[in-house]
Amino acid sequence: MRKSFNLINSSDENIHGDLRYREGIKNAPVIIICHGFKGFKDWGFFPILAEGLAEDGYATITFNFSRNGIGADPNNFTELDRFANNTYSYELNDLKIVIDAVSKGKIGSNIIDREKIGLLGHSRGGGIVLLYASEDDRIQCVVTWSAIAKVERYSEDVLIRWEKEGYIEIENKRTNQMMRISKDFLTDIKKNSKKLNILKAAESMEVPVLVVHGESDESVPVSEADEIYGKLKGYGNELEIIEGGTHTFGIRHPLEGVTPEFETVVDLTEIFFDKNLSSI
Repeated sequence: MRKSFNLINSSDENIHGDLRYREGIKNAPVIIICHGFKGFKDWGFFPILAEGLAEDGYATITFNFSRNGIGADPNNFTELDRFANNTYSYELNDLKIVIDAVSKGKIGSNIIDREKIGLLGHSRGGGIVLLYASEDDRIQCVVTWSAIAKVERYSEDVLIRWEKEGYIEIENKRTNQMMRISKDFLTDIKKNSKKLNILKAAESMEVPVLVVHGESDESVPVSEADEIYGKLKGYGNELEIIEGGTHTFGIRHPLEGVTPEFETVVDLTEIFFDKNLSSI
């Protein structure tokens, strides 16, 4: 079963999402899934991941961050103005709005067990879920796929040009769009440097974390998985490096089929949630 929902943030922007669950199920643990940079809820592996976990007894939520650039068209970037003004703080606030809606029964009432909330994030979304979970005791466990370990990811030359021109442009190689990022993104990182310290957040985590990363990740070095895992304390944390795995574990958009690497990641993820979420 799938039910779509829409939430409104404090800037009067839409957070479009989908709740998936097995028909007739009640009090299911919920897994909230966060996409990364230039990602969206209907990209590649997110729908089949959410559907598979739902079939196995979880409620799952996928959603678009309000400023990810996706509007009414679920597969194309038509809101590049919003994309340009996105920040980490906006994404953290959007995630809080989704979790608050779950906790208050606005999403999945009589379907979701509000005491059993897990987070899963890919790439930048992996950094977001670590930052968020370190501050919210409603979260029982976290899984990161190909997560970033730091928000400062740009060379000195790029930063100088960014400051001077007020923006940078990054090509989306899938769509051939030039996607602008305003200086607000940099300002947010500078202003909230302590709040946006992913490794510090990992160090303060008090719930189990599974860190999954592809050995051949071409976008986020596998060393960042080691950095995150190295900061985690006890609590049943796990690190899994996927041999031959790329940033998306071989999956592309539109989805053409699954890969052995992706199947391995999904199996590891479900085992972890079975151990740390459904049995609580």
